[in-house]
Amino acid sequence: MPKTCKLFSPDIMHRDFFKCNPTNTNHYQYPKFETLSYDVGCHPHEVERILKRDERNMYVIFYTRYTNLMRKSKNRVVGYFKVGEKILRPKLGFKSSESVLLPRKECKRTHYSSRPALVSWGNSPLKIKIEISRVLRYLKGKKNSAKNIVWKYQSETRRVMKQLGSATGRMNIVKTCERCRANGRCYWGRIKDKEIVLEKLYNRKHRC
Repeated sequence: MPKTCKLFSPDIMHRDFFKCNPTNTNHYQYPKFETLSYDVGCHPHEVERILKRDERNMYVIFYTRYTNLMRKSKNRVVGYFKVGEKILRPKLGFKSSESVLLPRKECKRTHYSSRPALVSWGNSPLKIKIEISRVLRYLKGKKNSAKNIVWKYQSETRRVMKQLGSATGRMNIVKTCERCRANGRCYWGRIKDKEIVLEKLYNRKHRC
């Protein structure tokens, strides 16, 4: 979105709530990342493998494909969770016991872009393991700094999801966009029938 967008904080590496980003991977309505929990709804095989490992210190590093208005993508590391309490129901997953999420300008560039998710064990290439260790050291250095804005990710996500979860909130989003002078320079601004699009995406109650 343009920097002048009134819907989102420019500091947050927001998920694609409107499903208009050409590199979207259908995580627009799955805000587990920002609520400091994680389950098999995203990367199920990796989550299952993590839960089977009996180790004291396990971390999950998050990276995303950040796409700008010129449709150029850059892979950036957003933060990490340290695996804490394991969850068996209703879905396999875990809660974080420690976390770091960074503002957009602080997110670290990474050259990794393949699927499935990279791991630091097993048959992963040595260069991958070295890259993971380097990135994790960088993120841990931000743990107790003002650059760790976990609370802002959570509050911003709850605010946006609350709006998208009601017809009135969705209408307010559409009206805000219609008043925006930069709506011709963003993906969402160019989409027609925004209210209908949001209704199809969020016509049932979402919780986060």
